[in-house]
Amino acid sequence: MEVQLVSDPLLYPIREVARLTGVNPVTLRAWQRRYGLVEPARTDKGHRLYSEQDIALIRRILAWLELGVSIGQVRSLLEQETPPDAPAGDHWQARVEALDAALLALNQRRLESLLGELTASYPLPLLRRQVLGPWLARLAQHQARPDGAALHAFALHFLEIYFARRLIAQDKGQPLTLAGAGRLPPLELALAAMAAREAGFSVTVLPQLSVREARLLAPRLSGPLLVLVGAGLSGELGEPWPEGTVLLGELAHLYPGQSLGAPHRESIEAWLAQRDEQEA
Repeated sequence: MEVQLVSDPLLYPIREVARLTGVNPVTLRAWQRRYGLVEPARTDKGHRLYSEQDIALIRRILAWLELGVSIGQVRSLLEQETPPDAPAGDHWQARVEALDAALLALNQRRLESLLGELTASYPLPLLRRQVLGPWLARLAQHQARPDGAALHAFALHFLEIYFARRLIAQDKGQPLTLAGAGRLPPLELALAAMAAREAGFSVTVLPQLSVREARLLAPRLSGPLLVLVGAGLSGELGEPWPEGTVLLGELAHLYPGQSLGAPHRESIEAWLAQRDEQEA
Protein backbone atom coordinates (compact mmCIF):
# COMPACT_ATOMS: atom_id res chain seq x y z
CA MET A 1 0.00 0.00 0.00
CA GLU A 2 1.31 3.44 -0.87
CA VAL A 3 1.99 5.51 2.24
CA GLN A 4 0.67 9.06 2.18
CA LEU A 5 2.89 11.88 3.42
CA VAL A 6 2.37 13.80 6.66
CA SER A 7 1.84 16.95 4.62
CA ASP A 8 -1.43 15.56 3.25
CA PRO A 9 -4.06 17.83 4.88
CA LEU A 10 -6.51 14.92 5.19
CA LEU A 11 -4.19 12.90 7.44
CA TYR A 12 -3.59 13.50 11.14
CA PRO A 13 -0.81 12.34 13.50
CA ILE A 14 -1.85 10.37 16.56
CA ARG A 15 -1.51 13.29 19.00
CA GLU A 16 -3.90 15.40 16.94
CA VAL A 17 -6.36 12.52 16.74
CA ALA A 18 -6.17 12.17 20.53
CA ARG A 19 -6.98 15.86 20.89
CA LEU A 20 -9.91 15.67 18.46
CA THR A 21 -11.49 12.52 19.91
CA GLY A 22 -10.43 12.42 23.55
CA VAL A 23 -8.90 8.95 23.09
CA ASN A 24 -5.27 8.96 24.21
CA PRO A 25 -2.50 7.52 21.98
CA VAL A 26 -1.90 4.51 24.24
CA THR A 27 -5.56 3.48 23.90
CA LEU A 28 -5.61 4.08 20.14
CA ARG A 29 -2.59 1.80 19.76
CA ALA A 30 -4.23 -0.83 22.01
CA TRP A 31 -7.42 -0.76 19.94
CA GLN A 32 -5.40 -1.48 16.82
CA ARG A 33 -3.03 -4.04 18.33
CA ARG A 34 -5.45 -6.01 20.51
CA TYR A 35 -8.77 -5.66 18.70
CA GLY A 36 -7.95 -4.86 15.07
CA LEU A 37 -9.79 -1.55 15.26
CA VAL A 38 -8.83 1.62 13.38
CA GLU A 39 -5.95 0.68 11.08
CA PRO A 40 -4.22 3.96 10.16
CA ALA A 41 -1.77 4.57 7.34
CA ARG A 42 1.95 4.82 8.14
CA THR A 43 4.78 7.11 7.15
CA ASP A 44 8.01 5.60 5.86
CA LYS A 45 9.29 5.90 9.44
CA GLY A 46 6.32 3.99 10.84
CA HIS A 47 4.38 6.88 12.38
CA ARG A 48 0.59 6.45 12.34
CA LEU A 49 -1.50 8.78 10.18
CA TYR A 50 -5.29 8.87 10.58
CA SER A 51 -7.80 9.91 7.95
CA GLU A 52 -11.13 11.67 8.40
CA GLN A 53 -12.76 8.26 8.00
CA ASP A 54 -10.58 6.87 10.82
CA ILE A 55 -11.65 9.72 13.10
CA ALA A 56 -15.31 9.09 12.25
CA LEU A 57 -14.76 5.40 13.08
CA ILE A 58 -13.22 6.28 16.46
CA ARG A 59 -16.30 8.36 17.26
CA ARG A 60 -18.56 5.45 16.29
CA ILE A 61 -16.56 3.21 18.65
CA LEU A 62 -16.99 5.75 21.44
CA ALA A 63 -20.74 5.80 20.82
CA TRP A 64 -20.86 2.02 21.33
CA LEU A 65 -18.77 2.21 24.47
CA GLU A 66 -21.08 4.86 25.93
CA LEU A 67 -23.94 2.36 25.52
CA GLY A 68 -22.15 -0.19 27.70
CA VAL A 69 -20.67 -2.41 24.97
CA SER A 70 -17.21 -3.82 25.71
CA ILE A 71 -14.36 -2.91 23.38
CA GLY A 72 -14.00 -6.60 22.48
CA GLN A 73 -17.54 -6.67 21.05
CA VAL A 74 -17.32 -3.48 19.02
CA ARG A 75 -15.63 -4.90 15.91
CA SER A 76 -18.39 -7.42 15.20
CA LEU A 77 -21.04 -4.74 15.68
CA LEU A 78 -19.24 -2.43 13.27
CA GLU A 79 -18.96 -5.20 10.70
CA GLN A 80 -22.70 -5.84 11.00
CA GLU A 81 -23.26 -2.08 10.60
CA THR A 82 -25.63 -2.24 13.56
CA PRO A 83 -26.90 1.23 14.43
CA PRO A 84 -25.33 2.64 17.62
CA ASP A 85 -28.70 2.95 19.34
CA ALA A 86 -29.25 -0.81 19.27
CA PRO A 87 -29.83 -2.37 22.72
CA ALA A 88 -26.71 -3.67 24.42
CA GLY A 89 -25.81 -5.34 27.69
CA ASP A 90 -24.31 -3.02 30.27
CA HIS A 91 -20.63 -3.91 30.19
CA TRP A 92 -19.87 -1.06 32.58
CA GLN A 93 -22.07 -2.39 35.36
CA ALA A 94 -20.36 -5.76 35.03
CA ARG A 95 -16.96 -4.08 35.44
CA VAL A 96 -18.10 -2.24 38.57
CA GLU A 97 -19.35 -5.56 39.97
CA ALA A 98 -16.03 -7.25 39.14
CA LEU A 99 -14.01 -4.54 40.88
CA ASP A 100 -16.29 -4.76 43.90
CA ALA A 101 -15.98 -8.55 44.08
CA ALA A 102 -12.18 -8.28 43.99
CA LEU A 103 -12.31 -5.66 46.73
CA LEU A 104 -14.55 -7.73 49.00
CA ALA A 105 -12.14 -10.66 48.56
CA LEU A 106 -9.15 -8.35 49.24
CA ASN A 107 -7.71 -9.72 45.99
CA GLN A 108 -5.05 -7.18 45.01
CA ARG A 109 -3.86 -9.10 41.95
CA ARG A 110 -7.38 -9.24 40.55
CA LEU A 111 -7.85 -5.51 41.17
CA GLU A 112 -4.55 -4.82 39.42
CA SER A 113 -5.53 -6.97 36.44
CA LEU A 114 -8.99 -5.41 36.08
CA LEU A 115 -7.68 -1.84 36.33
CA GLY A 116 -4.83 -2.59 33.94
CA GLU A 117 -7.23 -3.86 31.29
CA LEU A 118 -9.62 -0.95 31.79
CA THR A 119 -7.00 1.81 31.69
CA ALA A 120 -5.33 0.30 28.62
CA SER A 121 -8.53 -0.15 26.63
CA TYR A 122 -10.71 2.88 27.45
CA PRO A 123 -10.29 6.66 27.48
CA LEU A 124 -9.93 8.01 31.01
CA PRO A 125 -12.96 10.40 30.89
CA LEU A 126 -15.21 7.50 29.84
CA LEU A 127 -13.69 5.18 32.42
CA ARG A 128 -14.06 7.78 35.15
CA ARG A 129 -17.71 8.41 34.30
CA GLN A 130 -18.82 4.83 33.74
CA VAL A 131 -16.68 2.79 36.17
CA LEU A 132 -14.56 4.72 38.66
CA GLY A 133 -17.27 7.22 39.63
CA PRO A 134 -19.95 4.56 40.24
CA TRP A 135 -17.45 2.36 42.08
CA LEU A 136 -16.34 5.21 44.36
CA ALA A 137 -20.00 5.89 45.14
CA ARG A 138 -20.45 2.24 46.02
CA LEU A 139 -17.36 2.33 48.23
CA ALA A 140 -18.91 5.17 50.20
CA GLN A 141 -22.04 3.04 50.70
CA HIS A 142 -19.88 0.14 51.93
CA GLN A 143 -19.00 2.18 55.00
CA ALA A 144 -22.34 1.14 56.49
CA ARG A 145 -21.01 -2.43 56.70
CA PRO A 146 -19.23 -3.59 59.88
CA ASP A 147 -16.03 -3.94 57.83
CA GLY A 148 -16.88 -1.00 55.55
CA ALA A 149 -14.40 1.56 56.85
CA ALA A 150 -11.52 -0.86 56.39
CA LEU A 151 -12.67 -1.79 52.86
CA HIS A 152 -13.10 1.87 51.90
CA ALA A 153 -9.63 2.79 53.16
CA PHE A 154 -8.06 -0.24 51.46
CA ALA A 155 -9.66 0.57 48.09
CA LEU A 156 -8.67 4.25 48.12
CA HIS A 157 -5.12 3.39 49.18
CA PHE A 158 -4.87 0.77 46.44
CA LEU A 159 -6.14 3.17 43.76
CA GLU A 160 -3.78 5.93 44.86
CA ILE A 161 -0.81 3.55 44.65
CA TYR A 162 -1.98 2.20 41.28
CA PHE A 163 -2.21 5.63 39.66
CA ALA A 164 0.99 6.84 41.37
CA ARG A 165 2.92 3.94 39.82
CA ARG A 166 1.63 4.87 36.38
CA LEU A 167 2.75 8.46 36.89
CA ILE A 168 6.21 7.39 38.09
CA ALA A 169 6.55 5.16 35.02
CA GLN A 170 6.38 8.19 32.71
CA ASP A 171 9.38 8.16 30.40
CA LYS A 172 8.78 11.35 28.43
CA GLY A 173 6.51 14.35 28.08
CA GLN A 174 6.40 18.05 28.77
CA PRO A 175 6.90 18.85 32.47
CA LEU A 176 3.94 19.95 34.56
CA THR A 177 3.38 20.27 38.31
CA LEU A 178 -0.06 19.51 39.69
CA ALA A 179 -0.78 20.37 43.32
CA GLY A 180 -3.69 20.20 45.72
CA ALA A 181 -4.82 22.99 48.03
CA GLY A 182 -7.48 22.47 50.67
CA ARG A 183 -9.72 19.44 51.14
CA LEU A 184 -10.26 17.47 47.92
CA PRO A 185 -12.55 14.52 47.13
CA PRO A 186 -10.84 11.11 47.10
CA LEU A 187 -8.69 10.48 44.00
CA GLU A 188 -9.52 13.89 42.52
CA LEU A 189 -5.85 14.87 42.30
CA ALA A 190 -4.72 11.45 41.04
CA LEU A 191 -7.30 11.40 38.24
CA ALA A 192 -6.45 14.97 37.21
CA ALA A 193 -2.79 13.92 37.06
CA MET A 194 -3.70 10.94 34.87
CA ALA A 195 -5.63 13.21 32.49
CA ALA A 196 -2.54 15.43 32.13
CA ARG A 197 -0.33 12.38 31.64
CA GLU A 198 -2.57 11.08 28.86
CA ALA A 199 -2.34 14.50 27.20
CA GLY A 200 1.42 14.11 26.93
CA PHE A 201 2.74 15.69 30.14
CA SER A 202 5.26 14.32 32.59
CA VAL A 203 3.47 15.15 35.84
CA THR A 204 4.91 15.88 39.27
CA VAL A 205 2.25 15.75 42.00
CA LEU A 206 2.39 17.77 45.23
CA PRO A 207 -0.56 16.50 47.32
CA GLN A 208 -0.83 19.68 49.44
CA LEU A 209 0.65 23.07 48.63
CA SER A 210 0.17 26.44 50.32
CA VAL A 211 0.74 29.78 48.60
CA ARG A 212 3.88 30.34 50.67
CA GLU A 213 5.26 26.92 49.74
CA ALA A 214 4.41 27.52 46.07
CA ARG A 215 6.40 30.75 46.06
CA LEU A 216 9.38 29.02 47.67
CA LEU A 217 9.29 26.14 45.19
CA ALA A 218 8.48 28.17 42.06
CA PRO A 219 12.12 28.64 40.93
CA ARG A 220 12.58 24.85 40.95
CA LEU A 221 9.42 23.97 39.01
CA SER A 222 9.54 23.14 35.31
CA GLY A 223 6.50 23.80 33.17
CA PRO A 224 3.11 25.09 34.33
CA LEU A 225 1.91 24.96 37.93
CA LEU A 226 -1.73 23.86 38.21
CA VAL A 227 -3.39 23.88 41.62
CA LEU A 228 -6.59 21.92 42.23
CA VAL A 229 -8.53 23.93 44.83
CA GLY A 230 -10.62 22.30 47.53
CA ALA A 231 -12.47 23.58 50.57
CA GLY A 232 -11.00 25.27 53.63
CA LEU A 233 -8.64 27.90 52.19
CA SER A 234 -9.66 30.85 54.38
CA GLY A 235 -6.09 31.40 55.52
CA GLU A 236 -4.89 31.65 51.91
CA LEU A 237 -7.25 34.38 50.76
CA GLY A 238 -5.57 37.47 49.38
CA GLU A 239 -2.13 35.90 49.02
CA PRO A 240 -0.91 35.83 45.41
CA TRP A 241 0.19 32.58 43.83
CA PRO A 242 3.40 32.59 41.75
CA GLU A 243 3.10 34.15 38.31
CA GLY A 244 1.75 31.70 35.75
CA THR A 245 -0.13 29.54 38.27
CA VAL A 246 -3.54 28.31 37.11
CA LEU A 247 -6.15 27.25 39.66
CA LEU A 248 -8.49 24.35 38.88
CA GLY A 249 -11.90 23.36 40.18
CA GLU A 250 -15.24 25.00 40.82
CA LEU A 251 -14.15 26.26 44.25
CA ALA A 252 -11.39 28.34 42.66
CA HIS A 253 -13.94 30.98 41.64
CA LEU A 254 -16.31 30.72 44.60
CA TYR A 255 -14.09 32.50 47.11
CA PRO A 256 -15.07 36.16 47.67
CA GLY A 257 -13.83 38.54 45.01
CA GLN A 258 -11.75 35.86 43.30
CA SER A 259 -9.21 36.61 46.03
CA LEU A 260 -6.91 33.68 45.28
CA GLY A 261 -5.04 35.90 42.86
CA ALA A 262 -4.64 33.59 39.82
CA PRO A 263 -6.71 32.65 36.76
CA HIS A 264 -8.88 29.57 37.07
CA ARG A 265 -10.38 26.81 34.94
CA GLU A 266 -13.22 24.48 35.84
CA SER A 267 -11.14 21.32 35.39
CA ILE A 268 -7.88 19.91 34.09
CA GLU A 269 -9.74 18.96 30.91
CA ALA A 270 -10.81 22.60 30.41
CA TRP A 271 -7.23 23.75 30.83
CA LEU A 272 -5.96 21.13 28.37
CA ALA A 273 -8.63 22.11 25.82
CA GLN A 274 -7.72 25.78 26.07
CA ARG A 275 -4.05 24.96 25.67
CA ASP A 276 -4.77 22.89 22.55
CA GLU A 277 -6.75 25.82 21.05
CA GLN A 278 -3.87 28.21 21.71
CA GLU A 279 -1.38 25.89 20.05
CA ALA A 280 -3.60 25.08 17.04
